[in-house]
Parts: sequence; C-alpha cells; structure tokens
Amino acid sequence: MSKAVRWKSWDGNGTEHLVFADREAGISGEGAILSGGDAHFAAAYEVACHASGAVARAQVAVVGGPKLTLQSDGDGKWRNGEGKRLTSLAGALDVDFSASPFTNTLPIRRLGLAEGQSGEITVLYVRFPDLELSLDRQRYTCLERDRLYRYAAADGSFEAVIEVDGQGLVTLYDGLFRRIL
Repeated sequence: MSKAVRWKSWDGNGTEHLVFADREAGISGEGAILSGGDAHFAAAYEVACHASGAVARAQVAVVGGPKLTLQSDGDGKWRNGEGKRLTSLAGALDVDFSASPFTNTLPIRRLGLAEGQSGEITVLYVRFPDLELSLDRQRYTCLERDRLYRYAAADGSFEAVIEVDGQGLVTLYDGLFRRIL
C-alpha cells in the first residue's frame, strides 16, 4: 500500500512531500524537501527498512550540494555507497533527517511502545543541508498508543510532542511540522 503525505514547516516557509509504502518486506519512503527559514535548500531522499523496522538503506541528495548513500545490515553496522564500513556509526538502527518528520516514523513503528512505555535509542543523525553525520541518543515515550508520543533528546536539549496517524506518520510535530495532506 502506498500513500502520499505532505508537511509544512511550522513557520510555513518549508514543504515536504513523501510517498510512503508499507509492505511485508519493510516500510519505505521517497520524498522531496523544500526548505524555508534560514537554510534555503532543496533535497530528495529515499529510505527503505528491513522487515524488522531497522533502516536498510538511506539515500539523500541536496540539489546543487552533497549526496549521501548509506546501507545497514539491520544490526547497526553501516556502509557508505562504495561499500566501505563506517565503524564510527555502529549501533544505530534508525536514521534521523534533521529536516524531515518522516524519520520519526521509523523508531515509533520499530519500537512498538505500549502506552506509558519509553525507549531510548541511538540514531544516525543527518544534518541538513551539509549532510553531516553523527550518532544521537533519543528517547520516545508513548503517551497514547498509535497516536501521541513524546520525543526527547537524551541530553535534555530538546523535547516535543508528536501526533501520528494509524501508520505512524506524523500529523503534528509541535513547533516544527504540521501535515497538510
């Protein structure tokens, strides 16, 4: 099953369009981001997950800028597009694109938290528009199953409430994004 969704940035200047697919082999998304705010850029991305929910592949291209291809075995071992092991990124099962609410769907679905449960994870954080990579500790808490989650940076530097639909796709990311389609 495929579904198209679209988000607007909180300030109304940025837009993202995503085609989401939910299949037995794993979820995937293909999207385009037109950024607003201080950093003006356009980017296209593709993310595919293993059946376990862990990311299998992530590709990003900033228009007129850097490109990135990452592959994972699903157990936290990463390789670049040329197949070179990226040992400094070991341990992450998810990717988090700084400019997209879609990547919050990945841990929300993979963790399958019950109401009141929390899960702390390490993600491969991709900062836009330079596509700088780092590991980031994050915590998701289920406030209402399949509908409401609290996202928090493990270091306490950021926290937000995220509303999702029945497929785990963000409908409202307080202060950052709102779904318009």
